[in-house]
Amino acid sequence: MAASNQLRSLKEEATCSICLEYFTDPVSVECGHAFCQSCITRCWEGLQTDFPCPECRKTSQRKRLRPNKRLGNMVEIAKQLQVPSATPQEVNLCRKHEEKLKLFCADDQETICVVCSMSRDHKQHRVLPIREAAQEYKKKFQSYLDYLKTKLEDILELQRKEEIKGKQLESQFKSQREQIHKEFEKLQKLLENEKSCHLSSLEKEEKKSLQNIKENVTKYEEQQSVLRSLIAEIDSKCQQQDVEFMKDGKTVLSRYENMKAQQTTSDTIKEKEETDKVKGVDLQLKIIESLDWRWARRFAAAVTLDPNTAHRRLILSEDGRGVRTVNRAQDLPDTPLRYNPAVIVLGRERLSSGRHYWEVEVGAKTRWTLGVCDEATRRKGTITTSPEKGYWTVGLRSGKYEADTSPATLLTLRVPPRAVGLFLDYEVGRLSVYNVDDRSLLFTFSGASFPPILRPFFSPGLNDGGKNSGGLRILPVTGQE
Repeated sequence: MAASNQLRSLKEEATCSICLEYFTDPVSVECGHAFCQSCITRCWEGLQTDFPCPECRKTSQRKRLRPNKRLGNMVEIAKQLQVPSATPQEVNLCRKHEEKLKLFCADDQETICVVCSMSRDHKQHRVLPIREAAQEYKKKFQSYLDYLKTKLEDILELQRKEEIKGKQLESQFKSQREQIHKEFEKLQKLLENEKSCHLSSLEKEEKKSLQNIKENVTKYEEQQSVLRSLIAEIDSKCQQQDVEFMKDGKTVLSRYENMKAQQTTSDTIKEKEETDKVKGVDLQLKIIESLDWRWARRFAAAVTLDPNTAHRRLILSEDGRGVRTVNRAQDLPDTPLRYNPAVIVLGRERLSSGRHYWEVEVGAKTRWTLGVCDEATRRKGTITTSPEKGYWTVGLRSGKYEADTSPATLLTLRVPPRAVGLFLDYEVGRLSVYNVDDRSLLFTFSGASFPPILRPFFSPGLNDGGKNSGGLRILPVTGQE
């Protein structure tokens, strides 16, 4: 009995754990387990790295197979030895009939003996020889293996792409962080410059105000002296007899009326205090608007005029940055791109994203319109400038500054502009218009849903009998004041 167990153990040791047959050309992997060379080769097919052992699952980085001649010799010996029949308790014997398990029931997915196949339980089932069934299932498992390997390759590729994407994002965020630091450094410098400018202006205002106060104190002291003298004189007069009192009473009354007209009242002082408060609010507003204007100028854009859109009565300068209106139309084709009859010209630049700032000199013109418009708007017939029609513009007409909203918005200016700045922030739907002379904000179109492409808009207006003969000119902007 012991000898048969030893022989059986020898057979098991000579059997490949993959094909369950005697080893053919046995080879050992790095962990020490052995397999048929063809079996392990099929198992590792398609792998480039991380080769797992089918028994212990330990992986190795290289496909290293060492021929195992001793095991091969042992296989030959095992083949020549007769292994005794197994007992019913052994695995390869049917527990019911003590017959060898030579068949496989595909319906019940279990190994059976010949007697089982003829029984009522399996008679109507699909039964195959166990070797044939094993080959069939090995093919099926091989297809599973191929699918899993493909999925593994797909996942490895996805992982590789994600790792590349991660590195790209790290680089992108690093660049954005650096850009934010640079932008805020510029803003801090801008704030420091603005602070110095306003402190210098405040110092001059302080000296002027203190000098005025000093002069007022001197004036009040002089008025006090006059008042005391007049009080004493009137008090003395009141003590005199009627005849003496009336001799020069008219002179005293005249001096009183003159003094009353000249003295500073408490209402005047109160009015001056209210004016000073307004000045303080105006100063805050001027600082905010000045900072906003300085920031906008950092996005200076090179804007030029497009002659193909210009009305035939508009003359453009050679450098494409100036335009003026003449009385006689030029001999030019009236193409679909050209405005007619409105005296309008568009900028060459097509603005579809980002931030852009440009300045236009208007000088002493009595009529002009500036802004941006939808490239696809109509160019023939009567032009109505409003956001609903695809125009975001401001202008001067009949002595009034207006923003072309619906209805028009009348603008109140501290100083009439001789140059106008325009700042477009496409993504947030904002167009701000500035008075370059005092850096104040004239008007802002905000929350606009801009079309795909905007164009800079220019209209110098008609000559108005020579009163509006001057032109518009795009000024160079360096981004620095």
